[in-house]
This record gives sequence, C-alpha cells and structure tokens, in this order.
Amino acid sequence: MKPKLLKISVSPEHSFSCRFDSVPFFYSEWHFHPEIELVYIQQGTGTQFIGNNIAHFANDDLILVGSNLPHLWKCDEIYFEKNTDTKAQSLVIHFLPNVFGEYFLQMPENRLLADLQNKAKVGLSIKGNTKQLVVEKMKLLLVAKGAERVILLLDILNTIALSNETVAIAKNNIPHNFSEKEGERMNNIFQYLINNFTKEISLEAIASKANLSPNAFCRFFKSRTKKNFSTFLIEMRINYACKLLAESEKSVGNICFESGFNNAAHFNRYFKQITNATPLEYRRRQLEKSF
Repeated sequence: MKPKLLKISVSPEHSFSCRFDSVPFFYSEWHFHPEIELVYIQQGTGTQFIGNNIAHFANDDLILVGSNLPHLWKCDEIYFEKNTDTKAQSLVIHFLPNVFGEYFLQMPENRLLADLQNKAKVGLSIKGNTKQLVVEKMKLLLVAKGAERVILLLDILNTIALSNETVAIAKNNIPHNFSEKEGERMNNIFQYLINNFTKEISLEAIASKANLSPNAFCRFFKSRTKKNFSTFLIEMRINYACKLLAESEKSVGNICFESGFNNAAHFNRYFKQITNATPLEYRRRQLEKSF
C-alpha cells in the first residue's frame, strides 16, 4: 500500500475542479493533497479520519479540508457487499490556496478568506443554514461557465468565512511532511484499525503492521497524530458506539461489547468523557433531532 500524495486532475480550461461523483464507495486510503477540498456527501455513511479526528459521516455532511491535511472516508460494510446497488455520492471542489492569485489573500478586504484557509488546516464541518446556502451554490458551480465559475467559488468561500456555523474537526494541525515510508506505515495502521477496532488489539499486533517495536510504534503514532494510540482507539470505538445508538435499537450493554469494550464501567466513563453525555442521553438527543 503506497502513501497517498494525491494528484488532483484539473481540466486545462479551468483553474480548479468541481465534480459530482457517484461511485460504489468513497476513496478510503489515507491521503493528502495541496488543494483545499470542499466536499458535500450527498449519499454515504461510514467512518472519516481527518487529521487526528475520527467521526461518523453521513448523508448531508459538508466538510472543508485544508491544504495537505491527511484524511480518508471509509464507507460502511454494506457498500462493499457483492450485488449491492448502494451508491456513494458526493459533490467535490478542489482548489489551490492561491487559486485567486498570489497576492489576493493579502488584500485587507480578504482578511476573512485568509482566516478561513487557516482554520481549514484542522478541517471544518459546516452546519445549518450556511450548509444549505453553500450546497445550492456548489450545484450551480457544477454547470457554470467562464468567469461565473470563479465568482461562484469566491461567493461560496465568502459565505463560509462570514458564517458562525462552522465547527473545527481535528484538535491539532497535523504535520503532512511524511516520507514515503511513513506514509505507508500510517496507511497500514489506519486500514488495520478500520478492520479490527471492535476486537482486542494488542500493542504488538498493531506495531507489527508498521514494522516497528511497540515502544517505537507509540512514539511514531503520537508524533504523526498528536494523540496516544490508546486514546485514538478509544475515540474510534466511542464513535462507532454513537453510530449504533443513533441508528439501532440495540441495548447499551450490547453496544458496549459490540464497540470493542469488555467493561461497561469503562465504556460509560469514556463515553461521557468524549461526548459529554451518557449513552442513553446521547440516544435521546439523536431521537429528538430526527423529529
């Protein structure tokens, strides 16, 4: 598995790309690219890694990913089943930070746009009315021609920059200067975690995926994610528990063990620590949102 410094293709007639994807599943390898990415998930569910954050993604999510911020979207298992007609669909814009010119962001009138690019370094989730406005403009951009494309992109970014309906995703600005060997290690680690996080994972087993000793692995993982491996794994399991609480009627006890915990007290403590709610409170809030 190779590290992914992804090359974004842009038509010679355009300075940035805007496309609609309808695919069996999203690109699920850990990757980064110099282009800033604005993605609207029209249809799709699964787990997203953005920087050092793990979260559940779902239909109608709108996310701004900064330049060179590592990320991946792994669709739920149903998308990989044979003979399934499930599709993952997204509307995606990629543009370089200097798309409007070298000195554009230095203009005093564009301070908020410069601030937006800086905030996007940890990823932004865009909510509420802002999301609806931006998605409508993204749809217009899909069919726009000539200078209208540039005007619409600027309008989209200005709408986000002026909004108070954005939420930072990652907790730190993750370093992106990965060597080829480091990139391959991180990809192997994430793919192993995605496939095994609900099972017992020994430090020796995960370290072997990175071809490192356990101590060396712990140092490497924290240096690249700004989180301890144990913390990262707990957050991944709690994220999955949140998904089950919101989307199923399974008991909290069953969800505890299905998420990879073997101790209910530990599960409840970590759940409240991460979500600021008990599992039952979280389920109730999700039910209230659906009405």
